[in-house]
Amino acid sequence: MHSYSSGGTGRAIGRGVTAIVATLVLAACSTDKLTQVETPDQITPEQANSPTGAAALRSSALGNFSNWFAGDNAGNGIGLNIATGLLTDEMLSARGGTEPMDSRAVNDAVFPASSVWGLFGQANTQIIRAIKAVAQYAPDSPTKVTQIAELYMLQGFTYILAGEAYCNGVPVNTSVDDAKPQTTIVTNAQLFDMAIANFDTALATAAATDTKIINAALVGKARALVDNNDYAAAAALLAPVTDDFVYNALFSNTTIVNDVYDWMFATPNFGPSDKEGINGLDYVSSGDPRIKVDATKTRPGQDGTPIWVQQMFITGNAPVPLATGIEARLIEAEAALKAGDATTWLAKLNEARATGLGGTLAPLADPGTDAARVDLLFRERAFWMYFTSHRIGDLRRLVRQYERNSETVWPTGAYFKGGAYGPDQNLPPAQAEKNNPGYTGCVDRNA
Repeated sequence: MHSYSSGGTGRAIGRGVTAIVATLVLAACSTDKLTQVETPDQITPEQANSPTGAAALRSSALGNFSNWFAGDNAGNGIGLNIATGLLTDEMLSARGGTEPMDSRAVNDAVFPASSVWGLFGQANTQIIRAIKAVAQYAPDSPTKVTQIAELYMLQGFTYILAGEAYCNGVPVNTSVDDAKPQTTIVTNAQLFDMAIANFDTALATAAATDTKIINAALVGKARALVDNNDYAAAAALLAPVTDDFVYNALFSNTTIVNDVYDWMFATPNFGPSDKEGINGLDYVSSGDPRIKVDATKTRPGQDGTPIWVQQMFITGNAPVPLATGIEARLIEAEAALKAGDATTWLAKLNEARATGLGGTLAPLADPGTDAARVDLLFRERAFWMYFTSHRIGDLRRLVRQYERNSETVWPTGAYFKGGAYGPDQNLPPAQAEKNNPGYTGCVDRNA
């Protein structure tokens, strides 16, 4: 549908967004009213120049974001949740042709690398358009304030997800003028800075009653600061975020469905990994209650590979956490560890365990060395945030910020379908993006 996917020229909006108008949990907005919005298959910029058009464009932007994060629009592809899970140690390939991504030798011309990148361009561009349209055409009201704040917050997460997953030097549409598209080549660090700027705008825009949006923006900004190696500033933001806070992305049984459900439960294209490639975590064999996988039996995947059945998301409309209070505590724990305060580090980890899952997890003990503490911290992050597009950012940070050798962090050695794991630690944009005259390829594929 698009000759290139940075969003500069594409005008069509993903189909089937009506049922996912209430894609994200909003504060100060009626879900009943949101689901009454009717959205056509395509919205041109000219059609958005009215209150009705602005509302439709906003609805589409919400759908585009969810599709990018963890969705599957009518069987047309996968979101970033599966793409990053496959590249890391969370998932394994049970579908012929997806082995390059699973084995860290990503082919940007074939599925899924060839399809997921376009969802970033769509989400980014439609949120930019929606902010402009709602600001200009929506009637002045508290609801308008909430909607604009939420869109800026989602824009922040759009950039975080791209910065954590993709190589350095990717093309991003930064223009609000459809007649004059502008592509800017940005690094991961610049994407995180762009995310922080959007979270700051969301926080400055939101009303005091927009607590879900405010808390999500605080967690998102802290996540971006951690990605940029500013732990103290990240932790300083998070006191208002309670342990039980959750901001979910929601999905639909009929249009934009949860991609892990669709590709791992409804159809056996991918399966949960366990100790993948020497370094992978023991997600399944650990028996940890945070990892919902039926380890008592396997079923054949699409290519015959035996796979366990994931039970994290077992319906098409299963929500996926985007920001949580548990993540806030984990960020505070990491900041304490970076500051040399192992006592607070352990207390924050155990605070999460005492409140999450109804307090059913036993408290942790200090393993006694800095290296072991880092291992435990990232294990807790992996188990708490399983299948939520966090793992790739964490593995890259272990290499980039903690100076660990990539082959002690990522799956490595012999690949279970033959051959060996490659060196990739991130995703490149789809090969079709090179039709964009402003982009010639990644600046680098380093961690």
